[in-house]
Amino acid sequence: MSYNIEADFAPIYECVTSITAFISKQNHNAMDAGKLWVREVQDLFAPVIMQKMREAIKKLEDFSLSPYIWSCPGNRSVPEFLDWFDALSTGQLYEIAAGFGQTVPSNLSELRNLTSEVLREWNLRYFGSISPAITEGLAQEAESLKSRLKETNSLEVYEQATGGMRIYPNELLKRFVLIPQYHSRPLVTSSIFDETIFTHYSCDIIPPAPGHPAPGLLRLTRALSDETRLCILRLLSEKQMTFTEIVREIGLSKSTIHYHLISLRAAGLVIVHYYLKNNDNKNVEYNLRLEALNDLPLQIGQFLKK
Repeated sequence: MSYNIEADFAPIYECVTSITAFISKQNHNAMDAGKLWVREVQDLFAPVIMQKMREAIKKLEDFSLSPYIWSCPGNRSVPEFLDWFDALSTGQLYEIAAGFGQTVPSNLSELRNLTSEVLREWNLRYFGSISPAITEGLAQEAESLKSRLKETNSLEVYEQATGGMRIYPNELLKRFVLIPQYHSRPLVTSSIFDETIFTHYSCDIIPPAPGHPAPGLLRLTRALSDETRLCILRLLSEKQMTFTEIVREIGLSKSTIHYHLISLRAAGLVIVHYYLKNNDNKNVEYNLRLEALNDLPLQIGQFLKK
C-alpha cells in the first residue's frame, strides 16, 4: 500500500476544535479543560447567542471543515480562512467536497454560510482572545513533527503522536494528516475520507505550574488508580478485544466502559487497532500498550526531586 503521512497546523483548525470541545457535552468530563472552562467561556456569550450557536452546531454535525482548511492557501488565520471560504462558489464548494469523497449535502451553500457565521462569532467572543502561546506552540509542534516525518514517514510516528492509535489502511487510503490540538486534550479525533484521514492529536504545549505534575504523568497515575481500569488492562494484556467483548467480560454498562477506555487511551496505555474497510465500515480492537509504563518510575522520580 502506498500512503503518505503529513503534519499540518493553522489557527482555523484550533478554532474549530475549541468550539467543538465547548459544544460537545458528552466529552466535558473527559477533557483536561473540564466543566470549569466551559462555564467560563459560556459567560462570554449572551444566552440568546449561545442558544443560536448550539442549534447551528447541531445542524453541522456531519459537515467537516477539514478538507476546506487543507485546501485553503495562505497562513489560514480564522478571518483569512473565512473570507476565502465565503468567497467560494457553490461549484467550488462541491468540487472540494467531492475531491475528498465527502458526502455532499444538497444544502452545501447554506451549511457554508451557517458555519462561517458561527465561527466568526466564536472568534470574536472567545478564540480571538486566547493566549498566543497556544497557537504558537501548536505551530511549533507541527513543524517538529514535519522534521520527524522527513526522517521516517511510517505509521509508527502516527502511533506515537496519537498515544496508541494503529491504523490498518485499505487500498484507497493515500494520506494521513496529523494536526496538533490543545482545547480537547487528551482526546484524539479523526475525520475519515476515502483517501485522507485528518487526525487531531492531543498536545500539552503549556507547561504545568511550578510544583505540579506534568499532564502526561497525571493522566497515567489517574488511569492506574482505578480497579476497573486495572481489570481492563489485565484483559487487554492477554489478547486484542473489541469494545463489546470488554463490556461483556467486565460486566458494566457501555457508557462506563467507554469512560474508562477514554482514560486509558489518554494515558497511552491502550493500542487502538483501527481496521479500515472499503465499504465505509471499520473494525476497532484494543490491547495493552505496555511501553507507556516504561519510564513511569523515572517520571515520578524526576517530579519528586524538584
